[in-house]
Parts: sequence; C-alpha cells; structure tokens
Amino acid sequence: MANIGFLNANERGSFIGKIETLAFTNVVGLRPVQSSNPNAPKYDMMARSSANSWIKIGALFEQVARTSGEVFYQGRIDDPSMAKPMDIALFRNEEGGYNVAWTRRRPRQDMPSTREGDEATMPASMDDGLGESTADNHVMH
Repeated sequence: MANIGFLNANERGSFIGKIETLAFTNVVGLRPVQSSNPNAPKYDMMARSSANSWIKIGALFEQVARTSGEVFYQGRIDDPSMAKPMDIALFRNEEGGYNVAWTRRRPRQDMPSTREGDEATMPASMDDGLGESTADNHVMH
C-alpha cells in the first residue's frame, strides 16, 4: 500500500483533503451515507470539479482489521479521466483524520483445470494448504 492522500476534519466536522497520484490529483471529501441497509457504504467519496461542484467518484465501506480490531474504510474510486478504477483504503491518522492508501487488487489463485480434454495440473506435493480431498482416489471420465 502506498499513501496517496489525506482527509482532515474541517470546522464543520466534514472530512476534506486531497488525493494525488501521477494520473489523478483532486480535492476530495467524504459524504456520510444515510441508509438503514447494513450493507450500504458508510461514505460516498466526492471530488471537487473544475466548476467547484462536488461529484461522487466512489463509495467506502466500513471494515475491521482481523488482527488489531482497527476500523478502516475500503472502497473504489473511478472517474472518466482515470484509465481504470482505483482501490483505496482510509486509515485514521494522528490528527484525527484519515490517510488515503492505494491498494492493488490481487489476482485469484489459479486452480487446476478439470474440464474434459484438459489435463489437471496438480502440484507435485498435495501440501498446498487446501487440505486433503474428500473424493475417491480415482478420476471418472
């Protein structure tokens, strides 16, 4: 993760800051989402346009770190000026605001192919962390 920005509370308690990368630089803010749906995002990520209006560029969902219990926010921002969406996470900083970190999506681990005509490519050692098979030890064709 790389730190790409910050958000601090202003005099009205709104979180405003800046995200800056080689391809995207903008003033951003958090708008609380009002919803009774527990799966709804906690905040909309807003960006200030050149016309000084706020435009929604993403949403942030509340997460809890398994190891520390720390609450943080994770989401994705997107804009037509960007080549592709950017995954971000917000972590509390010492000033009571948030540091904005860029995160890269990790590709899913490739699983062995089992389609007809394909040879399954199983690791030489079955100690791949997936556990023992519950299937019979023979393959049906």
